[in-house]
Amino acid sequence: MPRVKKKFLSFFALAVISTAVLLPTAPVGGETFLRLKKGGVVYYYFSNRPSPAERSLTWANQGKIRVGPPAGMRRQSARALEPLIREASRQYDVPPSLIKAVIRVESNFNPAATSPKGAQGLMQLMPGTADDLQVSNPYDPQENIMGGTRYLRLMLEKFGFQLPLALAAYNAGPHRVAKVQKVPAIPETQAYVRDVCQIFLHFDKEKIEAK
Repeated sequence: MPRVKKKFLSFFALAVISTAVLLPTAPVGGETFLRLKKGGVVYYYFSNRPSPAERSLTWANQGKIRVGPPAGMRRQSARALEPLIREASRQYDVPPSLIKAVIRVESNFNPAATSPKGAQGLMQLMPGTADDLQVSNPYDPQENIMGGTRYLRLMLEKFGFQLPLALAAYNAGPHRVAKVQKVPAIPETQAYVRDVCQIFLHFDKEKIEAK
């Protein structure tokens, strides 16, 4: 696949539409959405929610993920997974910070994470999806990251590189998103989209400050 990062990011900017279409403007509880453009990518997030540094943004830390077999696998750091993330980024032309953000929210970097619904590994692949992606061992970090990144790329392509829609499809399934053409009114999915976007920005900021 051609490695065209600049073109890839420009697709985000061209394809993303207004907040009124993607997300509700007046959520329950008086929360409001802000529209933030950074590096050609448009993000949406709750304006009155704490930043990633102020609270946990992962379902893993909210009791939504249970860790199971294989025994002996433990949480890894983003730094330890960096070579695998960069390999997947190069192959599927997805920003490494976005891959890391999905992993952070999906499993909190725990390769043995298993959700109550049966999603497995770092990027929480459902068994059927793993089979479609030819991932034979979802708990293997390399297989999981490569398969999860490929699926994320497919969702980006399917929804015209509109990041909120692609993330919603990754979480809730493409059929639900295609039916309404916006982030579905599912609290978990809306929180998921917000959290991944916030952490994506957080990782990008860290990368810039490290230069």
